[in-house]
Amino acid sequence: MHLSAPKIYLLTLVCGCHAALGAPPNFDDHILPIFEQSCNNCHNPDKSKGDLDLSTYSATLRGGSGGKIAEPGEGAASKLYGVITHTLEPKMPENGDKMDKKQADLIRAWIDGGMLENKSGKPKKKKKNNFALAAPTSTNKPDGPPPMPKHLLLEPLVTTTRATAVNDLEASPWAPLLAITGQRQILLYHTDTLELEAILPFDHGQPEVLSFHPSGKYLLAGGGIGGKSGTTITWDIESGTPVIRAGKDFDSVLAASLRPDLGGVSLGGPGKRVKLWDTRSDEALVSIKKHTDWITKLAYSPDGVLLASGGRGGGVYIWEAHTGNEFHNLRAHQASITDLVWRSDSNLLATASEDKQIIVWEMNHGKQVKKWAPHGGGVLSIDWARNGNLVTSGRDKKVKLWKPDFNALKELPPFPSMVVDVVFSHDGKRLICAEWSGTISVWDVASAKQLGTLAANPPTIADRIISLQKSITGLPAKTKQAEQAWNEAKQHLTKRQQAEQQAKATAQQMKQKQQQVEKERQQTDQQQKSLAQVGKQLQSEHEQKHQAAKKAREALQQHNQRIAAARPPIQQTEARLKQLQQQKQERHKHETNTRKQAEAEPENQNLKLAHEKAVSDRQKTEQELTKTQQSLDQQKHSLAQLEQQRKGPGNQQAIADQQRREVDAKWQAHHEQKKQLEQKFHQINKSSGELKQQLKAQEQKLKQTAEAKTKAEQLLKTTTGEKEQLQRQGAKLNQQLKRWRAAAINTEAIQLEKEAKQLHQQQERSIQSFTALADSISKMKNPADLQQKSRELAKLRKEIDQLSAQLVQVSSQAKERLASYHAALK
Repeated sequence: MHLSAPKIYLLTLVCGCHAALGAPPNFDDHILPIFEQSCNNCHNPDKSKGDLDLSTYSATLRGGSGGKIAEPGEGAASKLYGVITHTLEPKMPENGDKMDKKQADLIRAWIDGGMLENKSGKPKKKKKNNFALAAPTSTNKPDGPPPMPKHLLLEPLVTTTRATAVNDLEASPWAPLLAITGQRQILLYHTDTLELEAILPFDHGQPEVLSFHPSGKYLLAGGGIGGKSGTTITWDIESGTPVIRAGKDFDSVLAASLRPDLGGVSLGGPGKRVKLWDTRSDEALVSIKKHTDWITKLAYSPDGVLLASGGRGGGVYIWEAHTGNEFHNLRAHQASITDLVWRSDSNLLATASEDKQIIVWEMNHGKQVKKWAPHGGGVLSIDWARNGNLVTSGRDKKVKLWKPDFNALKELPPFPSMVVDVVFSHDGKRLICAEWSGTISVWDVASAKQLGTLAANPPTIADRIISLQKSITGLPAKTKQAEQAWNEAKQHLTKRQQAEQQAKATAQQMKQKQQQVEKERQQTDQQQKSLAQVGKQLQSEHEQKHQAAKKAREALQQHNQRIAAARPPIQQTEARLKQLQQQKQERHKHETNTRKQAEAEPENQNLKLAHEKAVSDRQKTEQELTKTQQSLDQQKHSLAQLEQQRKGPGNQQAIADQQRREVDAKWQAHHEQKKQLEQKFHQINKSSGELKQQLKAQEQKLKQTAEAKTKAEQLLKTTTGEKEQLQRQGAKLNQQLKRWRAAAINTEAIQLEKEAKQLHQQQERSIQSFTALADSISKMKNPADLQQKSRELAKLRKEIDQLSAQLVQVSSQAKERLASYHAALK
């Protein structure tokens, strides 16, 4: 077993016999002497302060009124080690210096070694966790459809030329909705469509932190003005109405969380205090000064029982959510806490730190369940999906996914800059990653492929409309051109189809005529055979047979030469086919690369044109590949026919011998008849040869017409795709233009409603002033005062009338704009 240097050091610093023997420390020989020297004055059977007796082994294991003082194998995290080293309260011994380091380290080594009773004792086993690693299904899901923004503002309050790193990302627990901190605003995006759904104004400086309510119905944002003030705002997600404004700080709020019962908000920041704020009375309930540095993270447990806090000093504390009483002090991290997240059942808490460590804690005893270092340089973000999967990001520019049992699941491709925040979508199927550069990307968890990007600095509605109009302007001409090309391709295909049918009909007629000639040739040949039998007595029979055999051999040799001549073109075509297949792979790869570049920068027309050219080049290669393959198939078919026809010359040689024997037998008696038959046979063969040549030429023509038809079909397919793509693009752009034009109208309606609300409030104040002044006038007796107040009353009446008229006008305009907005959506 491998021992780290600190453990070796500890095991060699104990008493002489222990060091000499190399045995682990035990209670009787090593620990009890320390207790007798430093502890038993207060912790003995007669005076067991805190109900803790350290005079015997069994009493020490039992612990005191505060529970067990140590668990086997957990020396550094034990309460005993904490109080004797003065890192936990109450510090022991009381009113004295902390225990000598060698003695404290020996006690820690004894706990780590299993808390042996004596040198022959057996180490105690660490208790197993009594909870499941897989997260159970959450019961916080609200009834009905998950809350989503409804007809909210889409006009950015602030626009910037370039994006900067976002301060926080937060995904709704139940809806496909993502919240992003922006410049004095919160951006809400749809995680499925990647469309902007709403913009929530943050009217108190810069938002720093986001927190969704477990139901997904409310969103809290904390922030402020650095060094001056900070607060939190909670919105109703559907209406976009601020429902809670809670918290007051003298610096920007860096960490905040909304209590599930909506009765409280926790906040913290550079002031190093965790503040619990009552949302009903808008007053601070508790201000906890436990952290030694800035508060970086706060999170209520989903069940609302506990509150977790993390600080820049590395401290992690668990508090009772309603009282602020300390529940656990989770000591382990050595650097700033960058993130902390609860599992959906509230049983486990995961903490991430710049010390490169992720630690998972259970809440029953505040013990570590798992600790590992997944990222070099420090962990920056962590999130938990409802199915128990974890995702982490770090300074190593990597994003990693983990199974519910904390084993590695997969890793996304490396990022160009650090991923400062990463969250799961509501269903755990997508990841949203925010980089230091300001880029926000969306990834599919199953395939680990990027799906798109989100803008942390979205353009104005007017800029969107101008951009869409520019894109749409050129579409009609392109669409018309594509439709014209499609019609021409369709007409061209019709002509090619007709030409092919005509070529097929001509070839069929030639085949029928050839069959007739062949039939006549066979009849004449039969007659020649009959005449040959008569001339079998002729002296020249042998010479004729020899000559016939010679001709047959020559015919066979010629046929073999034709076969040999047919092979080199096939080899050349096969070599060209291989080149085209390689070229296809290279162009397909180039097409994929250009597509990814175009998707990454959708506004870059050059990348788009480059992608379209890559698609065209790949299609041309595929067309030539198809043509070459067809040519190869035809060449091989012709070769197969030649090889099949090789039997013909041999058979013809045998037939020629037989014919000549028949002619020799009847030569003298039927010389004239034989001569006529030979002439007729010669003419038939000549006609047959001519027909074969004509048929061969017609078959070549048929092949060419078929190839032309195939090209025409491919051209029609290409033009159809281009036409349909332009139609889809046009429909999408027009739909987007319609949406953003409606959004512009809705922006006007929202502004008018806001103005109407302000007028109504001003009217109410004027009416109150009018009523109060009228009451005072009714009690006046001095005529001079009465006259003066009457003039003031008349002025107020006029002001109220003017406000009423303005209110009616603005309300009417708002109503008209709202009606126009809904009409535009239809």
